Amino acid sequence: MSISADAWAAALARGETPESFGIVLTTLWQTTPPELKEQYESFRKEVAEAAGEDCLYIYPYHALHCTVASLCKFTCKFGSDLAKDKSRQGEVVKAWQTAVDNAFSSPKMIRKPINVTVNKPQLPGTVGIIMIDNPDKEVFAIRDLLREACKDPVLQKYNVRTEIPETTHFPNIVHSSFARFIRAPKDEKKLRAAFASVAEKWKPIQAQIKQIHLTTETTPYMHMEKKSNVAKTYVLSELKEGNNSKELE
Repeated sequence: MSISADAWAAALARGETPESFGIVLTTLWQTTPPELKEQYESFRKEVAEAAGEDCLYIYPYHALHCTVASLCKFTCKFGSDLAKDKSRQGEVVKAWQTAVDNAFSSPKMIRKPINVTVNKPQLPGTVGIIMIDNPDKEVFAIRDLLREACKDPVLQKYNVRTEIPETTHFPNIVHSSFARFIRAPKDEKKLRAAFASVAEKWKPIQAQIKQIHLTTETTPYMHMEKKSNVAKTYVLSELKEGNNSKELE
């Protein structure tokens, strides 16, 4: 497999804080079960030792998150433009907030905690992922409502696109990314074997999705503090037909 460096991850690995701007609906971000933190930190250390080289950047625990939808991808041109023009960021967040409020007030919206299982980490290609099992498919149902929200007139002037080249992306899996290559490995086969050996020790963890956050992604791959970047929190068990979200200070 041809592996090229991820420039954003490489910058993060060097301790830099590159600027970005995206708008993400995310969950299981800095609110995961305590046992996940303990297991992940141990896994992260073991993989680094087993790999024998620093070609793979593994996210710190606080950056783990499950993306419900990337409403404005930080990697798209519009997101890049907004990162440079901070004066427009507020209006775009407000427009998306209005559209998301409408989606979350739909009679079809999920209004109870979502049971999930956090499964073992995988390295299928160039991005490490932790698959999250959502047996009743509630996350996918929420994504369907958000796809409809993309048609909201309030978003028309922002040229929202869900087709390539997309500005808005709906993952087709439920997962958390956790690792990216910052350089090609010297021995890819050895690296993947070492990774798989450590991952086999992983014990699945039961969790609940109780809240979904509308966030601004001002550092790539959600490597920023939660409090200052959450525009709005939607508590699933408290949602009613009509807006009943909680705005964070």
